Amino acid sequence: MELDRIQDGHTYREIVRQPAIWREALAVLAGQKREMGDFIAAHRERLWTFTGCGTSYYLAQSGAALFEMVTGLRTRAVPASEILIYPELVFNPRDQHLLVAFSRSGTTTETLRAVRKAKAELKLPVLPISCDMASPLSREGDFHLTFPFPAERSVVMTGSFTTMLMAILYLALQSGDHAARLAMLEKIPASCEELIGSSESRIAAIADRREADFVFLAQGPYLGLANEAALKMKEMAISSSVGFHALEFRHGPMSVVTDKTMIVLLMSGPGRQLELQVAADMKKLGAEVVLMHGADSKMDGSYIDHLFGVPARFGDLFNPFLFMPLLQLFGYYHARFKGIHPDRPKNLTAVVTLND
Repeated sequence: MELDRIQDGHTYREIVRQPAIWREALAVLAGQKREMGDFIAAHRERLWTFTGCGTSYYLAQSGAALFEMVTGLRTRAVPASEILIYPELVFNPRDQHLLVAFSRSGTTTETLRAVRKAKAELKLPVLPISCDMASPLSREGDFHLTFPFPAERSVVMTGSFTTMLMAILYLALQSGDHAARLAMLEKIPASCEELIGSSESRIAAIADRREADFVFLAQGPYLGLANEAALKMKEMAISSSVGFHALEFRHGPMSVVTDKTMIVLLMSGPGRQLELQVAADMKKLGAEVVLMHGADSKMDGSYIDHLFGVPARFGDLFNPFLFMPLLQLFGYYHARFKGIHPDRPKNLTAVVTLND
């Protein structure tokens, strides 16, 4: 199948436009540096809890990890439903808390209720992050991160995930003297454009596995990406997929691996040797292994079927922005090869609401 025949629709355009969106967002965020620094300084002693639903929860997982890596402040990530049902487990009274809430639309019922419970009942400061600055969620905040974002017409979230993640990283980089890191962040859009250009046809080629099941493995700041990649495979292509901690996958879940399993491993810096051993073990079980990495040396190709490398200079703090568009394209092309158009996902709507 010629790729240009299936490179259509809202979902595809919203995946490949991400670098341009990031440039616009970064330009506007740069005008809020002082306010961001003041907000972090005022809440350094608090436990920062990141929350959301669905894709936004997986965004919270990676966002919390990146934020803590930069600032050293304590973070955690929980789904918004936990705040509604077990608030005492999320907000233990022995700690001071702050809630960071993600929602593309700013209207997700569980997230709004969690924020309002945190404010009204627990008197907590709230930082809402939404792609709609006029949304109900944005109006609930004690502080706002303002950035432009053209509304996504696709039901599935793509650029909204990475742009909100970039906003929280930009906030974290205002916690001290991070000029070198900020300069590196400015280089991400161009590098992502180059990576998509050089990798898209290869991503499409390995996505043509119509009977496959998919496992996305990662650690640390990449775990939210692995979970989100698995969700995209479900939403777009209606395929069996799961995200998992890389090393934990050997403790039972690897029993499901067959010769129809594709393992996608997002390799971290500190976990490199341990994660590569997981890849080797999965290859022995018959899996097809895909590795995304930012290493500056060659990999042993005997147990890796497909390698996707990004420039080593970026590291674990910035690689998520290079990995995620490729993972989204992977789900997109897999869906199209199955005869499914991601613009029309099964059983899904753009916003999930609950009845009162």
